[in-house]
Amino acid sequence: MAENIRMDSHKLIYHPETVSRWLKGENIYPIEIEISPSGTCNHRCIFCAVDYIGYQPDFLKKATILRDVSHMAKNGLRSVICSGEGEPLLNKDMPEIANGIKACGVDVAMSTNGVLFTADRIKECLGSFSWVRYSIASMEQNSYDKIQRGKAGDLEKVKENLIEAVRFKRDKGLETTLGVQCLLMPDNVGQLPDMAETLQKIGVDYLTIKPYSQHLHSKNRFEIDYEEMLDLEKQLKEYATDKFAIYFRASAMKKMHHDKCYKQCYGLPFMTHIDAKGNVWPCVAHIGNAQLCYGNINEQPFAQIWEGTKRQEVMERLNQMDINKACREACRLDEINKYLDELKHPGRHVNFI
Repeated sequence: MAENIRMDSHKLIYHPETVSRWLKGENIYPIEIEISPSGTCNHRCIFCAVDYIGYQPDFLKKATILRDVSHMAKNGLRSVICSGEGEPLLNKDMPEIANGIKACGVDVAMSTNGVLFTADRIKECLGSFSWVRYSIASMEQNSYDKIQRGKAGDLEKVKENLIEAVRFKRDKGLETTLGVQCLLMPDNVGQLPDMAETLQKIGVDYLTIKPYSQHLHSKNRFEIDYEEMLDLEKQLKEYATDKFAIYFRASAMKKMHHDKCYKQCYGLPFMTHIDAKGNVWPCVAHIGNAQLCYGNINEQPFAQIWEGTKRQEVMERLNQMDINKACREACRLDEINKYLDELKHPGRHVNFI
Protein backbone atom coordinates (compact mmCIF):
# COMPACT_ATOMS: atom_id res chain seq x y z
CA MET A 1 0.00 0.00 0.00
CA ALA A 2 2.83 2.43 0.85
CA GLU A 3 4.33 2.15 -2.62
CA ASN A 4 0.98 2.75 -4.30
CA ILE A 5 0.00 5.76 -2.20
CA ARG A 6 3.46 7.42 -2.24
CA MET A 7 2.35 9.69 0.61
CA ASP A 8 5.58 11.69 0.83
CA SER A 9 6.46 11.54 -2.84
CA HIS A 10 4.60 12.26 -6.08
CA LYS A 11 3.00 10.42 -9.00
CA LEU A 12 4.06 12.46 -12.04
CA ILE A 13 6.38 9.58 -12.96
CA TYR A 14 3.22 7.73 -14.02
CA HIS A 15 2.26 10.50 -16.48
CA PRO A 16 5.34 10.81 -18.73
CA GLU A 17 3.40 11.87 -21.83
CA THR A 18 1.87 14.87 -20.05
CA VAL A 19 5.21 15.80 -18.50
CA SER A 20 6.86 15.56 -21.93
CA ARG A 21 4.28 17.93 -23.43
CA TRP A 22 4.84 20.36 -20.57
CA LEU A 23 8.59 20.28 -21.17
CA LYS A 24 7.93 21.18 -24.80
CA GLY A 25 5.98 24.25 -23.65
CA GLU A 26 2.50 23.00 -24.49
CA ASN A 27 -0.51 24.24 -22.53
CA ILE A 28 -1.43 21.02 -20.75
CA TYR A 29 -4.67 20.50 -18.84
CA PRO A 30 -4.51 19.53 -15.15
CA ILE A 31 -4.11 15.86 -14.29
CA GLU A 32 -5.83 16.59 -10.96
CA ILE A 33 -8.19 19.26 -9.72
CA GLU A 34 -9.34 19.92 -6.18
CA ILE A 35 -12.84 21.28 -5.78
CA SER A 36 -14.69 22.70 -2.79
CA PRO A 37 -18.28 21.45 -3.03
CA SER A 38 -19.06 23.50 0.10
CA GLY A 39 -17.68 26.75 1.44
CA THR A 40 -19.09 26.24 4.91
CA CYS A 41 -18.17 23.68 7.53
CA ASN A 42 -19.73 22.02 10.58
CA HIS A 43 -16.41 22.25 12.46
CA ARG A 44 -14.12 25.13 13.38
CA CYS A 45 -10.80 23.31 13.66
CA ILE A 46 -8.08 25.28 15.41
CA PHE A 47 -5.69 24.42 12.56
CA CYS A 48 -8.01 25.37 9.67
CA ALA A 49 -5.91 26.94 6.92
CA VAL A 50 -8.76 28.86 5.31
CA ASP A 51 -10.51 30.25 8.39
CA TYR A 52 -9.90 33.74 6.98
CA ILE A 53 -12.47 33.10 4.23
CA GLY A 54 -15.23 33.00 6.81
CA TYR A 55 -17.01 29.65 6.20
CA GLN A 56 -19.44 31.17 3.68
CA PRO A 57 -22.52 29.07 2.76
CA ASP A 58 -21.53 28.77 -0.91
CA PHE A 59 -22.02 25.53 -2.85
CA LEU A 60 -20.76 24.40 -6.24
CA LYS A 61 -23.52 23.46 -8.65
CA LYS A 62 -23.58 19.85 -9.76
CA ALA A 63 -24.37 20.69 -13.39
CA THR A 64 -21.51 23.20 -13.66
CA ILE A 65 -18.95 20.82 -12.19
CA LEU A 66 -19.99 17.89 -14.37
CA ARG A 67 -20.05 20.07 -17.48
CA ASP A 68 -16.44 21.05 -16.98
CA VAL A 69 -15.20 17.67 -15.72
CA SER A 70 -16.68 16.00 -18.80
CA HIS A 71 -14.76 18.37 -21.06
CA MET A 72 -11.56 18.24 -19.02
CA ALA A 73 -11.60 14.43 -19.08
CA LYS A 74 -11.12 14.62 -22.85
CA ASN A 75 -8.09 16.86 -22.35
CA GLY A 76 -6.12 14.96 -19.74
CA LEU A 77 -7.97 15.28 -16.43
CA ARG A 78 -7.58 12.06 -14.43
CA SER A 79 -8.76 12.85 -10.89
CA VAL A 80 -10.90 15.15 -8.77
CA ILE A 81 -10.47 15.59 -5.02
CA CYS A 82 -13.56 16.89 -3.21
CA SER A 83 -12.16 18.83 -0.29
CA GLY A 84 -11.32 22.50 -0.05
CA GLU A 85 -12.46 25.18 2.33
CA GLY A 86 -15.54 23.46 3.79
CA GLU A 87 -17.09 20.06 4.53
CA PRO A 88 -18.01 18.53 1.13
CA LEU A 89 -21.03 16.65 2.47
CA LEU A 90 -22.78 19.88 3.44
CA ASN A 91 -23.45 20.15 -0.28
CA LYS A 92 -26.69 18.17 -0.65
CA ASP A 93 -25.63 17.07 -4.14
CA MET A 94 -22.31 15.59 -3.05
CA PRO A 95 -23.28 11.93 -3.73
CA GLU A 96 -24.50 12.82 -7.22
CA ILE A 97 -21.42 14.96 -7.86
CA ALA A 98 -19.16 12.03 -6.93
CA ASN A 99 -21.14 9.53 -9.00
CA GLY A 100 -21.26 11.94 -11.94
CA ILE A 101 -17.51 12.54 -11.91
CA LYS A 102 -16.88 8.79 -11.87
CA ALA A 103 -19.30 8.38 -14.79
CA CYS A 104 -17.13 10.81 -16.76
CA GLY A 105 -14.28 8.32 -16.49
CA VAL A 106 -12.42 10.40 -13.91
CA ASP A 107 -11.23 9.09 -10.54
CA VAL A 108 -12.81 10.88 -7.59
CA ALA A 109 -11.85 11.11 -3.92
CA MET A 110 -13.05 12.99 -0.86
CA SER A 111 -11.65 14.47 2.32
CA THR A 112 -14.24 14.75 5.10
CA ASN A 113 -14.46 15.14 8.86
CA GLY A 114 -16.76 12.11 8.71
CA VAL A 115 -19.66 13.41 10.80
CA LEU A 116 -22.08 13.54 7.87
CA PHE A 117 -20.82 10.47 6.01
CA THR A 118 -23.64 8.38 7.41
CA ALA A 119 -24.91 4.96 6.33
CA ASP A 120 -27.30 6.48 3.78
CA ARG A 121 -24.59 8.60 2.17
CA ILE A 122 -22.17 5.67 2.21
CA LYS A 123 -24.66 3.54 0.27
CA GLU A 124 -25.25 6.35 -2.22
CA CYS A 125 -21.69 7.02 -3.28
CA LEU A 126 -18.88 5.11 -1.49
CA GLY A 127 -18.42 2.85 -4.50
CA SER A 128 -17.54 5.82 -6.72
CA PHE A 129 -14.61 6.95 -4.60
CA SER A 130 -11.05 5.78 -5.19
CA TRP A 131 -10.37 6.88 -1.63
CA VAL A 132 -12.01 8.67 1.26
CA ARG A 133 -9.77 10.36 3.81
CA TYR A 134 -11.25 11.24 7.19
CA SER A 135 -9.73 14.22 8.97
CA ILE A 136 -9.73 13.25 12.65
CA ALA A 137 -7.57 15.00 15.23
CA SER A 138 -7.96 12.42 18.00
CA MET A 139 -10.03 9.49 19.17
CA GLU A 140 -10.04 10.87 22.72
CA GLN A 141 -13.06 13.06 23.48
CA ASN A 142 -11.43 16.07 25.18
CA SER A 143 -8.60 16.33 22.67
CA TYR A 144 -10.98 15.90 19.72
CA ASP A 145 -13.39 18.56 20.99
CA LYS A 146 -10.60 21.02 21.75
CA ILE A 147 -9.05 20.73 18.31
CA GLN A 148 -12.00 20.19 15.97
CA ARG A 149 -14.59 22.30 17.78
CA GLY A 150 -17.70 20.61 16.44
CA LYS A 151 -20.94 19.67 18.15
CA ALA A 152 -21.37 17.44 21.17
CA GLY A 153 -21.46 13.81 20.10
CA ASP A 154 -19.59 14.31 16.83
CA LEU A 155 -16.75 11.95 17.72
CA GLU A 156 -19.16 9.09 18.41
CA LYS A 157 -20.88 9.75 15.09
CA VAL A 158 -17.53 9.63 13.31
CA LYS A 159 -16.67 6.29 14.92
CA GLU A 160 -20.06 4.84 13.97
CA ASN A 161 -19.71 6.11 10.40
CA LEU A 162 -16.20 4.70 10.07
CA ILE A 163 -17.38 1.29 11.24
CA GLU A 164 -20.27 1.42 8.76
CA ALA A 165 -17.99 2.45 5.88
CA VAL A 166 -15.62 -0.45 6.59
CA ARG A 167 -18.55 -2.88 6.83
CA PHE A 168 -20.15 -1.63 3.60
CA LYS A 169 -16.84 -1.74 1.75
CA ARG A 170 -16.25 -5.35 2.77
CA ASP A 171 -19.81 -6.49 2.11
CA LYS A 172 -19.84 -4.97 -1.38
CA GLY A 173 -16.25 -5.93 -2.22
CA LEU A 174 -15.32 -2.32 -2.95
CA GLU A 175 -11.76 -1.23 -3.69
CA THR A 176 -12.20 2.19 -2.06
CA THR A 177 -9.28 3.01 0.24
CA LEU A 178 -10.46 4.27 3.64
CA GLY A 179 -7.86 6.33 5.46
CA VAL A 180 -7.60 8.70 8.39
CA GLN A 181 -5.45 11.81 8.36
CA CYS A 182 -4.34 13.42 11.60
CA LEU A 183 -2.53 16.71 11.98
CA LEU A 184 0.15 16.33 14.64
CA MET A 185 -0.22 18.97 17.35
CA PRO A 186 0.76 19.37 21.01
CA ASP A 187 -2.89 18.82 21.98
CA ASN A 188 -3.10 15.32 20.48
CA VAL A 189 0.44 13.93 20.48
CA GLY A 190 -0.19 11.87 23.62
CA GLN A 191 -3.35 10.24 22.24
CA LEU A 192 -2.02 9.03 18.89
CA PRO A 193 -0.88 5.52 19.91
CA ASP A 194 -4.36 4.80 21.27
CA MET A 195 -5.83 6.30 18.12
CA ALA A 196 -3.75 3.98 15.94
CA GLU A 197 -4.91 0.98 17.97
CA THR A 198 -8.57 2.02 17.69
CA LEU A 199 -8.40 2.56 13.93
CA GLN A 200 -6.64 -0.75 13.42
CA LYS A 201 -9.48 -2.51 15.23
CA ILE A 202 -12.12 -0.62 13.23
CA GLY A 203 -10.47 -1.83 10.04
CA VAL A 204 -9.54 1.29 8.07
CA ASP A 205 -6.68 0.94 5.61
CA TYR A 206 -4.27 3.50 7.02
CA LEU A 207 -3.51 6.32 9.42
CA THR A 208 -1.32 9.18 8.24
CA ILE A 209 0.26 11.73 10.58
CA LYS A 210 1.23 15.02 8.97
CA PRO A 211 2.68 18.34 10.18
CA TYR A 212 0.88 21.64 10.53
CA SER A 213 1.80 24.02 7.69
CA GLN A 214 1.06 27.69 8.28
CA HIS A 215 -1.17 29.26 5.64
CA LEU A 216 -0.04 32.79 4.76
CA HIS A 217 -3.47 34.32 5.45
CA SER A 218 -4.83 32.09 8.22
CA LYS A 219 -5.82 33.65 11.52
CA ASN A 220 -4.58 30.52 13.28
CA ARG A 221 -0.93 30.66 14.30
CA PHE A 222 1.15 27.83 15.72
CA GLU A 223 4.85 27.34 16.33
CA ILE A 224 5.45 23.61 16.63
CA ASP A 225 8.82 21.93 17.06
CA TYR A 226 8.44 18.63 15.23
CA GLU A 227 11.98 17.54 16.03
CA GLU A 228 10.72 16.80 19.52
CA MET A 229 7.96 14.54 18.17
CA LEU A 230 9.82 12.36 15.66
CA ASP A 231 10.24 9.51 18.17
CA LEU A 232 6.47 9.03 18.01
CA GLU A 233 6.88 7.25 14.68
CA LYS A 234 8.41 4.18 16.33
CA GLN A 235 5.49 3.90 18.78
CA LEU A 236 2.90 4.17 16.05
CA LYS A 237 4.58 1.67 13.73
CA GLU A 238 3.94 -1.03 16.33
CA TYR A 239 0.27 -0.97 15.29
CA ALA A 240 0.98 -1.41 11.56
CA THR A 241 -0.06 -4.71 9.99
CA ASP A 242 -0.34 -6.08 6.47
CA LYS A 243 -3.89 -4.65 6.42
CA PHE A 244 -3.32 -1.40 8.33
CA ALA A 245 -0.57 1.02 7.31
CA ILE A 246 0.94 3.87 9.33
CA TYR A 247 2.32 6.82 7.38
CA PHE A 248 4.26 9.05 9.73
CA ARG A 249 5.34 11.92 7.51
CA ALA A 250 8.70 12.57 9.13
CA SER A 251 10.24 13.82 5.88
CA ALA A 252 7.54 16.51 5.60
CA MET A 253 8.13 17.48 9.23
CA LYS A 254 11.85 17.85 8.59
CA LYS A 255 11.17 20.24 5.71
CA MET A 256 9.67 22.83 8.03
CA HIS A 257 11.59 26.11 8.25
CA HIS A 258 13.84 25.23 5.29
CA ASP A 259 14.00 27.16 2.02
CA LYS A 260 12.90 25.42 -1.16
CA CYS A 261 15.63 24.32 -3.56
CA TYR A 262 13.76 25.53 -6.68
CA LYS A 263 12.95 29.07 -7.79
CA GLN A 264 9.36 28.76 -9.02
CA CYS A 265 6.34 26.48 -8.79
CA TYR A 266 6.52 24.28 -11.87
CA GLY A 267 3.69 22.05 -10.69
CA LEU A 268 0.82 24.51 -11.13
CA PRO A 269 -0.16 23.44 -14.69
CA PHE A 270 -0.66 19.86 -13.46
CA MET A 271 -3.34 20.68 -10.90
CA THR A 272 -5.62 23.51 -9.85
CA HIS A 273 -8.27 24.41 -7.27
CA ILE A 274 -11.90 25.48 -7.69
CA ASP A 275 -13.53 27.03 -4.64
CA ALA A 276 -17.18 26.89 -3.60
CA LYS A 277 -17.92 30.17 -5.39
CA GLY A 278 -16.58 28.72 -8.64
CA ASN A 279 -13.33 30.71 -8.62
CA VAL A 280 -10.37 28.90 -10.19
CA TRP A 281 -7.10 29.31 -8.27
CA PRO A 282 -3.51 28.18 -8.84
CA CYS A 283 -3.67 26.41 -5.46
CA VAL A 284 -5.20 26.67 -1.99
CA ALA A 285 -2.39 28.95 -0.81
CA HIS A 286 -3.70 31.85 -2.90
CA ILE A 287 -7.45 31.65 -2.33
CA GLY A 288 -8.82 35.14 -1.74
CA ASN A 289 -6.12 37.07 -3.60
CA ALA A 290 -8.13 38.48 -6.51
CA GLN A 291 -4.97 39.22 -8.49
CA LEU A 292 -4.19 35.49 -8.59
CA CYS A 293 -7.62 34.21 -9.64
CA TYR A 294 -7.76 32.60 -13.09
CA GLY A 295 -11.51 33.12 -13.51
CA ASN A 296 -14.88 31.71 -12.45
CA ILE A 297 -16.62 28.64 -13.88
CA ASN A 298 -20.04 30.17 -13.19
CA GLU A 299 -19.15 32.94 -15.62
CA GLN A 300 -17.32 30.99 -18.32
CA PRO A 301 -16.43 27.34 -19.00
CA PHE A 302 -13.21 26.01 -17.51
CA ALA A 303 -11.66 25.59 -20.97
CA GLN A 304 -11.94 29.30 -21.67
CA ILE A 305 -10.39 30.10 -18.32
CA TRP A 306 -7.52 27.62 -18.69
CA GLU A 307 -6.69 28.70 -22.23
CA GLY A 308 -7.29 32.40 -21.61
CA THR A 309 -4.85 35.29 -21.32
CA LYS A 310 -5.74 36.06 -17.69
CA ARG A 311 -4.39 32.71 -16.49
CA GLN A 312 -1.15 33.34 -18.38
CA GLU A 313 -0.86 36.74 -16.71
CA VAL A 314 -1.40 35.16 -13.29
CA MET A 315 1.23 32.51 -14.02
CA GLU A 316 3.74 35.20 -15.00
CA ARG A 317 3.00 37.07 -11.79
CA LEU A 318 3.49 33.91 -9.73
CA ASN A 319 6.78 33.15 -11.47
CA GLN A 320 8.12 36.53 -10.36
CA MET A 321 7.31 35.92 -6.69
CA ASP A 322 9.78 34.71 -4.09
CA ILE A 323 8.52 31.17 -3.60
CA ASN A 324 9.93 30.97 -0.08
CA LYS A 325 7.83 33.96 0.98
CA ALA A 326 4.71 33.54 -1.16
CA CYS A 327 4.04 29.84 -0.53
CA ARG A 328 3.48 27.47 2.38
CA GLU A 329 6.07 25.25 3.96
CA ALA A 330 5.74 21.52 3.25
CA CYS A 331 3.55 22.34 0.24
CA ARG A 332 1.93 19.30 -1.39
CA LEU A 333 3.59 20.30 -4.68
CA ASP A 334 7.06 20.30 -3.15
CA GLU A 335 8.15 16.86 -4.40
CA ILE A 336 6.61 17.52 -7.81
CA ASN A 337 8.55 20.76 -8.04
CA LYS A 338 11.82 19.07 -7.15
CA TYR A 339 11.23 16.50 -9.88
CA LEU A 340 10.28 19.07 -12.52
CA ASP A 341 13.15 21.35 -11.54
CA GLU A 342 15.56 18.49 -12.20
CA LEU A 343 14.00 17.88 -15.61
CA LYS A 344 14.23 21.58 -16.46
CA HIS A 345 17.83 21.86 -15.24
CA PRO A 346 19.59 18.56 -15.95
CA GLY A 347 23.22 18.06 -14.99
CA ARG A 348 26.08 17.75 -17.49
CA HIS A 349 26.35 13.95 -17.30
CA VAL A 350 22.72 12.85 -17.67
CA ASN A 351 23.52 10.66 -20.68
CA PHE A 352 25.59 8.34 -18.49
CA ILE A 353 22.58 6.46 -17.21
